[in-house]
Amino acid sequence: MIRPKSYFKNRKGLGELEFNRSIAVVTGAGSGIGRATSLKLTSLGTKVVCVDINLESAQKTATDCGGVSYVCDTSDAKKMDEVAEKIESEVGEVDILVNNAGVGMTGRFLDVSLENWEWILNINLNGVINGCRSFGPYFVKRHRGHVVNMSSGLAYFPRATESSYCTTKAGVLMFSQCLRADWYKENVGVSAVCPGVINTNIINTTKFLGERDNQKELDATKKLFSKGHSPDVVAKAVIRAIRFNKAVVPAGMESAFGFAIRGIIPMSVQDRITRSKFMGGI
Repeated sequence: MIRPKSYFKNRKGLGELEFNRSIAVVTGAGSGIGRATSLKLTSLGTKVVCVDINLESAQKTATDCGGVSYVCDTSDAKKMDEVAEKIESEVGEVDILVNNAGVGMTGRFLDVSLENWEWILNINLNGVINGCRSFGPYFVKRHRGHVVNMSSGLAYFPRATESSYCTTKAGVLMFSQCLRADWYKENVGVSAVCPGVINTNIINTTKFLGERDNQKELDATKKLFSKGHSPDVVAKAVIRAIRFNKAVVPAGMESAFGFAIRGIIPMSVQDRITRSKFMGGI
């Protein structure tokens, strides 16, 4: 499918982007935010390619979207290269990439083993980098496209018990901003979406470590997330990021509030907030 270079006008924003002429790849599409984003893109007429480590989940979302599915572990760079090549040849030229796949982990720093650090870094940060490295060459060669990387409100809201998760999501945020500057001249947009507390099943795969590894903490966290925003809130933020070529889009009131005040509140006050019991401190 051949489109004029002006089809994606990233330098002026993507207000004129015609979603119904696009092909989008969503990783972690089997559930939660990835599924909601896939359904939202489909509602706009976009052809969605659902990628997930769980093939059955990916197929379920793809069926509901009228799209196609591929199984892939995004932390495996080689497999990401292979799936990108397959999608480009079997489905068509990809216009939108949503790097959404991610995992959770909670625990104080000394309770997190090197193996656990490698696990969360490989999925949350390297998985995003792998997606950009695998699909990026196609976008840059065609001088069009948009990448959305899923960060978090905790990228700029430190918590004593989430050093690993906050680090990976802050890395995604900084990486996205750097890549946005790099690919600006290539007419390829890059955005970071930063969700707050979202009601998804990520808690079911989150690793609770050390003193956090008990039923009381698990129940309290599940209760908190059950009261969180719908994944649709994040899906709408993804669309907004693409449509208007936004650098960073918070999703959820708490994330938007944190993003707005991060440069206003003095560091000494931020430090006290971070050390408070509310933020996991002692």
